[in-house]
Amino acid sequence: MHTAIFLDRDGVINEEKHLLHKKDDLVLLPGVAEAIKLLNDHNFKVIVITNQPVVARGLATEEDITEIHSHMLELLKVKGAKIDKIYFCPHHPTAGENSLYTQECGCRKPKPGMILQAAREFGSMSLTECYMVGDKISDVKAGHSAGCKTILVSTGYGGGDGWDDAVPDYKTDNLLTAVKEIILKKA
Repeated sequence: MHTAIFLDRDGVINEEKHLLHKKDDLVLLPGVAEAIKLLNDHNFKVIVITNQPVVARGLATEEDITEIHSHMLELLKVKGAKIDKIYFCPHHPTAGENSLYTQECGCRKPKPGMILQAAREFGSMSLTECYMVGDKISDVKAGHSAGCKTILVSTGYGGGDGWDDAVPDYKTDNLLTAVKEIILKKA
């Protein structure tokens, strides 16, 4: 059985920059590469689950998002850290310039679609043993809906995203402290 750690991107892996849509604007948060490498070393699957409404808003294409993710993967690789897969939702239900992506969908957090897709694609995964780590309550809601444990980090929005109808299983300062807690609980 695989145990996956699902990570939000903006505010958890990289600095929160409103509507980030250029690869040169992506800056890793301190300790992130170390945290992901620790997960790699302890045989966790590391999967990014991220809403990217910049596509619906017409600020970027799906190819632009893929380029940003390739840049992020390269920054992590240089430090010995590896992400197993990245899932992103390009949709937004209302704020869209691109009508192909302005829609309700099952993948946009707080819905659990991307987590459930990852579980199907990776096979033998018990979601009740997995964690969703995010900086927004919408991340917590997605994790809970999929059956995962959840951790809210203080980086990025730190839970101040306008949602208040879910409570994370754990709260911590950043991804590195979250990962150390996960590894301690698995020991």
